[in-house]
Amino acid sequence: MVDEPSSAQTHTATPHPRAILFLQGLATPFFATLAHILAEQDHQIHRVHFCGGDQLFSGPAHKNIHHHAYQGTPDGLPAFYQALLSGKHIDTVLLFGDCRPVHTHMRSLAEAHGAKLYVFEEGYIRPGWVTMEAGGTNGFSRMPHSMKGIATLFEDAPHKSRCTLPAVATDMRRRALMDIAAHGANMLHKFRFPHYRTHRPATLGEEAVGWIKRGWSTLRHGGENKRTIKRFELGDEPYFLAPLQLNSDYQIREHSRFSGMVEFIEETLTSFAHHAPKDSALFFKNHPLDNGMINYRGIISRMAAQLGIAARVGFAAGGNLDLLLRKTRGVVLVNSTVGFKALSLYRPMKVLGRAVYDIEGLTDPQPLDSFWQKPLLPQQRLADEFLTVVENYTQVRGDLFSKAGIALAAQEAARVITGEKPRLPQN
Repeated sequence: MVDEPSSAQTHTATPHPRAILFLQGLATPFFATLAHILAEQDHQIHRVHFCGGDQLFSGPAHKNIHHHAYQGTPDGLPAFYQALLSGKHIDTVLLFGDCRPVHTHMRSLAEAHGAKLYVFEEGYIRPGWVTMEAGGTNGFSRMPHSMKGIATLFEDAPHKSRCTLPAVATDMRRRALMDIAAHGANMLHKFRFPHYRTHRPATLGEEAVGWIKRGWSTLRHGGENKRTIKRFELGDEPYFLAPLQLNSDYQIREHSRFSGMVEFIEETLTSFAHHAPKDSALFFKNHPLDNGMINYRGIISRMAAQLGIAARVGFAAGGNLDLLLRKTRGVVLVNSTVGFKALSLYRPMKVLGRAVYDIEGLTDPQPLDSFWQKPLLPQQRLADEFLTVVENYTQVRGDLFSKAGIALAAQEAARVITGEKPRLPQN
């Protein structure tokens, strides 16, 4: 079980203060909270702001926290980073999302400079965890891709059993409000950061229209959505689960061969139509944060009808994921974090992208066309060891949006930086 951090462990000054560079985070006070904890330990903190939203969540003033506004063009970032790394003697770099355009240069620069790089993402395991990996996340993760590598890390892990402490709940309303506030700050301070472009492929206006469309679709198809969820949660029909990811997610854009979720849907539907048992169904579960810009319901419905399998295919948002996974014959996905949950419940899984958990013995190596007929279960012992390794070396407890979750995650992350909690070795 993972220990709870104590105030003595997180607020006692360390004998060797670090010079820590914070790049961009999410629209949340998490980075500000973590920076303040580290500053109280006499570390020198340097925070870079790329836009108004970054400034909004810069946190309270502190004598050990120094702020830098980057107002240049994207092609000037490598020189800017090099000057900071050398001039401020940076030995630790923190950032959220190693595929964001403002961060893509930092992995090689930090390695060349000899600085430790920690990359944050929303938790591989949810709820109640935040990803904090050394060197990179997802497709850039240092997690081993073999049973032997997992077994070695498991034997060296400080905690041999998975955490049983209650998960810290997130706060979706607070998340939405902070995201709106960040967009507003970006617009208000656009004159100060004229060259900044968000990592999101759609404009704010396009996303707003999408959310309006999703709201209308929820009202229009509410009854159908409930019937579909009930069909798969409560019925006896054998089915496969295909969780959709955000179309704009770097997991899709950088760590898969798909240009977007529509390609994944087309490949999955076509294979299912021609190779799945005739008594089975296919359920596409929409992502809870999908912005509604793509009409997945219409795309899936039309294609299923063309393939002659309309009665065997369902699409809906919501539902009890644990229950759906327990009942499914197997899961087909690109590289969603649903995969970690599927492993915890020992469900068969076919991965079509690059995923941390796509390891022999955990996921099904058969082609998708064969998977439908006889999906292979993961090895339970390996799944348990893998998830324990993930918790020990890539996650910190907490949440990025609730007050309690941010406080806990910041304390845990500080313990990683000061060497009290292990991470995977960096090359």
